[in-house]
Amino acid sequence: MGAAYLCGISGIENVTIDNSAAYIEGWLKKLKSDKKFIVSAASLAQHAIDYILGQ
Repeated sequence: MGAAYLCGISGIENVTIDNSAAYIEGWLKKLKSDKKFIVSAASLAQHAIDYILGQ
């Protein structure tokens, strides 16, 4: 998720969208079995992006 956020911020999301989709597809089993996982993962990704961007 963090990589997808950074790609969106930098404007290269169209170049990497297939790779991001394939990577996330690998996590579908976990996402389907734990409904809170996506919220936790998104939150942690946002914290990482904020750190990387110095925010």
